[in-house]
Amino acid sequence: MRIDRTRPSSNIRSSKKASPPAGDRAAFSTSLSGPAPAAGNQSASASVGVSSVAALMALQGAEDPLEKRRRSERRGRQMLEALDALKLDVLSERDPVPALKRMASALDSARENCGDQELEAVIDQIELRVAVEVAKYKRSHSF
Repeated sequence: MRIDRTRPSSNIRSSKKASPPAGDRAAFSTSLSGPAPAAGNQSASASVGVSSVAALMALQGAEDPLEKRRRSERRGRQMLEALDALKLDVLSERDPVPALKRMASALDSARENCGDQELEAVIDQIELRVAVEVAKYKRSHSF
């Protein structure tokens, strides 16, 4: 509670019981009912809610560089596994078409730059090997 006016101490010492002036009673009853809501409070709270949601959305949209690297590594591993499956299929004289289709789909998938030059160089080499194997099979067979 905020006190706007103070009474002089001489009123307190008087032996008469003095009734407070009518203006003081109105101020006291107004202060009990609480402050009147300001028109700007509602719009400020609404904008705070919107900006916090916008900030959360921006954070969700921001990509972590480590996540890009993980996706690039996963893509490289998938292509290496497809190359291994092709090798096993050829050595065991099984049909290599499923492994080649996996290799071709991995090769056609979108590649993103992870920012690590060494990893990019390794993935370039893996992609080249996959492209060679797919091209060899396409040349000799109907794929």
